[in-house]
Amino acid sequence: MEVVHPTGTREGASVPTDAARRQATAHFSRGRDLHGTSKFDDAAREYQAALAVYPDYAEALHLFGVLEFQRGNAAVSEALLRQSVALADAVNPISDLGAVLAANGKADEGMAQLDRALQLDHNHVQTLIRRANMLMGMRRYDEALAGYDRALAVSPLTLDALCNRGAALRALGRLQDAVESYQRALTVDPRSFESFYNLANVQRDLQRNAEALQNYDRALVIVPNHADILSARGRTLVDLGRAREALASFNEAIATRPDFVEAIYNSAVALERLGRAEEALERCDRVLALEPNHAKALAARGNALLHLTRYEEAAHAYQRALELEPGAVDVLCNRGTALRHIERHEEALLSYDAALAGSANFPEAWCNRGNVLQDLHRYEEAMNSYDRAIAVSPKYPIAWFNRGNVLLETNRLDAALQAYDKAVALDPNYADAHFGQGFIHLVQGDFANGWPKYEWRLRDPKSEYNRRRFAQPRWTGEQPLQGRTILIHAEQGFGDTLQFCRYVERFADMGAQVVLEVQPALRSLLAPLQGAAQVIALGDPLPLHDFQCPLLSLPFALKTELSNIPADTPYVHANPDLMSKWAETLGAKRRMRVGVAWSGNPEHKNDRNRSMELATLSPLLDLDIEWINLQKIVRGRDLTVLEASPLRNFDADLRDFSDTAALMESLDLVISVDTAVAHLAGSLNRPVWILLPHLGEWRWMRERNDSPWYPSARLFRQSAAGRWNDVVDTVRQELVRKI
Repeated sequence: MEVVHPTGTREGASVPTDAARRQATAHFSRGRDLHGTSKFDDAAREYQAALAVYPDYAEALHLFGVLEFQRGNAAVSEALLRQSVALADAVNPISDLGAVLAANGKADEGMAQLDRALQLDHNHVQTLIRRANMLMGMRRYDEALAGYDRALAVSPLTLDALCNRGAALRALGRLQDAVESYQRALTVDPRSFESFYNLANVQRDLQRNAEALQNYDRALVIVPNHADILSARGRTLVDLGRAREALASFNEAIATRPDFVEAIYNSAVALERLGRAEEALERCDRVLALEPNHAKALAARGNALLHLTRYEEAAHAYQRALELEPGAVDVLCNRGTALRHIERHEEALLSYDAALAGSANFPEAWCNRGNVLQDLHRYEEAMNSYDRAIAVSPKYPIAWFNRGNVLLETNRLDAALQAYDKAVALDPNYADAHFGQGFIHLVQGDFANGWPKYEWRLRDPKSEYNRRRFAQPRWTGEQPLQGRTILIHAEQGFGDTLQFCRYVERFADMGAQVVLEVQPALRSLLAPLQGAAQVIALGDPLPLHDFQCPLLSLPFALKTELSNIPADTPYVHANPDLMSKWAETLGAKRRMRVGVAWSGNPEHKNDRNRSMELATLSPLLDLDIEWINLQKIVRGRDLTVLEASPLRNFDADLRDFSDTAALMESLDLVISVDTAVAHLAGSLNRPVWILLPHLGEWRWMRERNDSPWYPSARLFRQSAAGRWNDVVDTVRQELVRKI
């Protein structure tokens, strides 16, 4: 508050002697000087000394009141200013009293005092600004703007009026006018960090993020460790897609102010964007320790848990966030995703529907809703959801991709290919859409077009291939291998390794030394593989090599066609000693002996379609057959059924695939869903019946009951999605013929 002198005294005020006046004036002058240098305690003693000899010294009461407000003693300040105002009709003490009353929560009385001050001097700039500031606090933005304009009409270069006028314009949505007001403020004071900061905030509102970033940086040159500006700068960098720099800015803000909730929360957002979900989760927990009901931190915690595939916890975090902010459409959408992953499909649909009720033009929610309907095999409804997403956002590639998935699952391959083509046209680097195109070509037997597209799987950031870094070049089929060493490495599941290790022998014919890297559970089985100079387990030290190639890229590099698939089986062989052991364990065979496997890896992205429950196989298990359990991992839902079934169990004795292979050699038949057990049986050339979903993997092709990859295999397909019972009935009929 500016220091001024009173204009006069009211009748009835005490009149000091000249000596007392001189003494009081001397104390007051010293106090005012000390006050001006922020020596508040010393100044207070001088003001008190002045008032001790002259209690009605209005000017001393005024400045002492100002000082007490500055020292945080608001009630004392108000009392002193009231005494000063009672003694003198002076603009500044009345204006200061109005400001203090407003700060003490007495807005109406404060406004009255400001109006009283303006009656004395209608051009008093400081009072005009204070009155406008009060109107801003009451959200009476038009009146506040008029107040700032009155102040600027009197004093066009008043910085506070120009800055606060920008705030009023921003609140009124007149963003470009606000920009111009802050720019005018900067012509008055080019080092006004507040003007740079507020200008940047408006530029963010205008989505002019690059300009905003420049002005945050200019502000930080003036005040380098300003936490609020660092935090706003970080949010801008997030919006610009520069999450790593944003995180650094947030971390600087947090270092300056360790309990700065907004910066800690936004740092969690940046960490999530960087794929550092564990750290994002820790930051969310820090926010919630400070503010347990921080809805956005709860939602961000759910996002981190979603990335970590901790779906139950994610759903719980989203639910807590929604209890605080029930209509948050993003949270409702993400909650639906978490619920989908834990197969609470109907709840997921309700969550998406709630999101869409709040925002019908929300393409992500329409897409995610379609995914749930697709899981439930409600294909036409899923298609309608994807079409709604496309209607809202025609250039949304994910919606076109999902539409292609529905068409693929409903066997409309040409239309599916067109949808994938559209997704790729919109996003040329959309790896999943390219892979979808490849799937259709391969399932149709068009290997020439299929294998190049299948290579797009390697561009998926989540692929195993991208988690590794190789110094050696990738072999593409063009480089000569005579006298060179090539590392061929597994990249996907056990079944993929078993299917494609058949190619290793071809490399020995090219004069290459082959190092085959496989999953540890397959090493002992594949150690004798023809053509492999060395078989190592994933994680073992890599021997020297000249080239490397992922196992599933070999068909592409070797230009495999239907006519030249290396289908000579067996190319995998069981250990004779283990075969003898298992033959002894099983004992004499008195009836047909059949091994079964009914589910695969729960983490497989298509597990919900390709696996079944053991109870679904019950119609087979009452046949006069010696049933052998080949299922290594038995899920909780199957345990009770397994205990009551006639299946013989050797789970504890099946140490790895070498044991399973040897056990298969004692079986007459293997019946398996599409999992590693089926591939193992095929590679051993053992009779295997493979039970397939309506849309099987590309390798089983379309409408065939045999496999060009495994001559000993017979395929049984669902007639419609989810209809395992029909498959089991057909298999039962065929078994009855064989008994």
